Amino acid sequence: MDQAKIEQYFSLLMSEGLGLDLSDPNLKDTPKRVAKMYVNEFFSSLGKEFTDFKVFPNTKKYDEIILSDNIHFVSMCPHHFLPFTGLAWVLYIHRDWLIGASKMARLVEHCASRPQLQEDLGCEIMDVLENRMDPIGSMIVMRATHGCMSCRGVKQYGKAGLTTSVIRGNFFKDSVKQEGLKLIELSLR
Repeated sequence: MDQAKIEQYFSLLMSEGLGLDLSDPNLKDTPKRVAKMYVNEFFSSLGKEFTDFKVFPNTKKYDEIILSDNIHFVSMCPHHFLPFTGLAWVLYIHRDWLIGASKMARLVEHCASRPQLQEDLGCEIMDVLENRMDPIGSMIVMRATHGCMSCRGVKQYGKAGLTTSVIRGNFFKDSVKQEGLKLIELSLR
């Protein structure tokens, strides 16, 4: 990414496209702030693979569901370049390794830092988890509100949003899926 070009083009968008006066003290440094935000936050994972997994041997042979819950995320809708924000619940049953407790949140944060559909975000998180950990089963449930629904179009303010899930392996078994959903329900209390 080229932060200087982003700043330059955003400046043109504001001044020539929107007719805004960039000498206004409230707008003067906006192109620089937006470029920095895009490079360091919203799109910080573009072109980067997630490599921050810390794993530990499963010495006690724990073979039940592990839930990383209430993981906050912010991503960007590719259709209108407006943010969508929400929570993710990532569940897995591992084989030989346990994931460091903070690493699931880091994985969600990494995958969210690029423009994409919420449905694709869930699949990407599961793909990384599956490829790195080869769990017996995994599931992610994501709930987000979308700027493109609240700021424009249908203007659904408040809690209107989207809930998505991705299920792999043992979570296709109804009893495992139901146990996972019960754990998510408990985490919301």
